[in-house]
Amino acid sequence: MVVAVRIVAVARRLSCSLVSRDLPSIGCVSLDALDEGREAVFDVYFRRSRLECLGVQVGQNQTGLEKTMKQNKESFGIQKYKSKKYVIWNNKGGVGKTTLTYLLSTEYAKQRKDCNIIVIDMCPQTNISEMLLGGNGKGEENLEKLYEGDKHIAAYIKARYDKSRFSKIGSESNYFIKVLKYNQNLEENIYLLPGHNDLDLCVQLINYLASAPEKRAWWHSRAILIDLIASFEDANSNKENIFFIDCNPSFTPYTELAILASNRLIVPCTADAASIRGLRNILRLIYGKGEEDDNPFFVFSTSCDREGFDMPKIHSVIQNKSRSHEKKPSSAFMANIAELEKVVSAYHVNYPDLFLSDKKDVLNIKDGNTIATVLNHTGIPLSDLIPLDQKGKKYPIYGGDTQVTRDQQETLIRDLSQVLSIL
Repeated sequence: MVVAVRIVAVARRLSCSLVSRDLPSIGCVSLDALDEGREAVFDVYFRRSRLECLGVQVGQNQTGLEKTMKQNKESFGIQKYKSKKYVIWNNKGGVGKTTLTYLLSTEYAKQRKDCNIIVIDMCPQTNISEMLLGGNGKGEENLEKLYEGDKHIAAYIKARYDKSRFSKIGSESNYFIKVLKYNQNLEENIYLLPGHNDLDLCVQLINYLASAPEKRAWWHSRAILIDLIASFEDANSNKENIFFIDCNPSFTPYTELAILASNRLIVPCTADAASIRGLRNILRLIYGKGEEDDNPFFVFSTSCDREGFDMPKIHSVIQNKSRSHEKKPSSAFMANIAELEKVVSAYHVNYPDLFLSDKKDVLNIKDGNTIATVLNHTGIPLSDLIPLDQKGKKYPIYGGDTQVTRDQQETLIRDLSQVLSIL
């Protein structure tokens, strides 16, 4: 008999003969009374004899299992934290996903130096990778150096296809790099899993794995990024690990990997009808919520339900590139803002279980086009753009000088702090 429970980072301590990779998840243990009061969860499958050796009786109720696991957490080596994994996505381009990912990750790294901040680039345009690695020019050069050593997400997907299609290859944590080695402007606790434009080619590999004549082939094909993250967590279990996953707007198989590897969804929008349509598509594509004639859009959510995947909770909806700070924003802008707030409020009422919080507010972050250009070019954190003794600073960009003022910086920091405070 085989029983499934959820604990953290135990599989590597067990004999391989006691672990099965092809079993459905049939139960979980929630460890909610650890030292820091955080939850730690990890799927591991045990044979009945192993459970009994650990003092867990098969058929024991969840309360009993929780008690037993709490008593044994020291001998198990269980992590103290359940990692927060934020995916930043909207099914619409141009909403500032990458800039928002950069701002959140770099500023949060300064606030939470006790944590590891890990950025995962699941966009074939690789913009977030270049920004973190030093900005335009320098960042691109550093990224090419990493490519020479196959340090990127597409290389890992190819390695899984070539070497170990339905299990880890054993070197997962080596695909993450410490950003400070390449960009001294950033904090030492920032890590990056670089992106690559071959992600689009990897779609065929992911789909091939999903259609293979193996047990739970689709599950394994969509758990690739979950495996990568779990390996990083195992190798860095002494600290809390917080992940930010940047995606492109398309809903591709590699976007599915990002969604399923996360447990929190941040949805950036702009004040236009296309952003609202993108938000509606999220409800249909990820959560399977919509009208009856939307059934073709529910294939992914149906497959996830069948395979036992958990969907991320919606953490926040952010009105990005906002002009609400302007003294007289246009009536069209305000009308779109009102519609976005109406849609989000209705989703809270109709689908409250999809949200991490019952707060219905749409957060506003100022349009920072000038600052975004400088960030993209320099790879410097927002809060470090201007020396404390200056009111502004000019940055040479593409042969011209671009001025960043203290007012621009402080306004964007003030808006960003609303999001940082609830991460």
